[in-house]
Amino acid sequence: MDRKRINFLDGFRGMAIILVMLYHSYSRWPNIVPYGTRYSDFPIFKYGNLGVELFFLISGFVILMSLERSKSFLTFISKRWLRLFPAMLIATVLIYSTSYFLSERPNGLPDIKSAIPGLIFMEPHWINFFTGIYIPELEGTFWSLYAEVKFYLIFGILYFTVGKINAIIGLILMYFICLISYQLHFEILYSFCYSFSFIYFGYFAVGALAYIYYSTKQKSFLYSALLLSIIVAAIEILKHKSFDFYLITFVLCIFALFFSPIYFTNLKLVTSNKLFHFFGFVSYPLYLIHENAMIALIIKFNNITSHIPHLLLPLLPIVILAFISYLIAKYVEPFIRKLIEKILFVSKLENSK
Repeated sequence: MDRKRINFLDGFRGMAIILVMLYHSYSRWPNIVPYGTRYSDFPIFKYGNLGVELFFLISGFVILMSLERSKSFLTFISKRWLRLFPAMLIATVLIYSTSYFLSERPNGLPDIKSAIPGLIFMEPHWINFFTGIYIPELEGTFWSLYAEVKFYLIFGILYFTVGKINAIIGLILMYFICLISYQLHFEILYSFCYSFSFIYFGYFAVGALAYIYYSTKQKSFLYSALLLSIIVAAIEILKHKSFDFYLITFVLCIFALFFSPIYFTNLKLVTSNKLFHFFGFVSYPLYLIHENAMIALIIKFNNITSHIPHLLLPLLPIVILAFISYLIAKYVEPFIRKLIEKILFVSKLENSK
């Protein structure tokens, strides 16, 4: 991928993480934050959680590109693991080491067992199903990472067994099976589909179709992506059980923004914004560490001083966490990744002797 593509993807990641942080800051915890529900219904705060869906669109685009560059499923999944694990390890250590200082965390002080799901990228309820052990969640934001990992595994297996186009068709079928089972009250089938995160596969499929159009310029894939987008957007709106004008506008804008630089390749709607680009660069570690720490810092700063207007209280915590995430993304994560690569390479050499 050339530099222009990387820029527009980083721009989208930046938009997505900012939306998610605004949602968590002003709408997610009204019973805990000092300003309560005062700002929670402001549209960009109320629907900022849809930034996660933008992440899913980006993943569909990027993962298909990564699959095309991988020789085998093992190569692909190894690269994905090496991309995800170092930041998760660093975030886990950071969360535990700061939890006593940040005692106002909405999730409370973390249980030592809570590190397990994130480090093995498996949802706590799956671990409970297989072992009977209940494990509290370390960070609520991890849920989307588990959905992504299931997408990597399923899409990767399909890609290397039935081919690219059939793999995307498979994603779409799984998405519709999940929707139909819900509508027809097939509870066992829906529970199965939901456990494997099929409900989000529509977003991933849109991203994958958009990538094929972007790389081939075949209009059929653009039309397919747009048609599926309309369906997914409609389902997202219906899922909220609300026809709020702002919700409809927000959902449609997310899809429109995603497609704009894909169709208009010279459009610098997002890539020229350095703020979005910066937040895109730090988006993964920031996503992992921000929610509980940010809320705890908001409460601390409010207790320390009454001079900060409530609307501005989240800004300093966001700046602090963004700076920490920059250090992780720029220095710590690459160091850990290289160290893991070196250890694995040495082990591979020793095993080959």
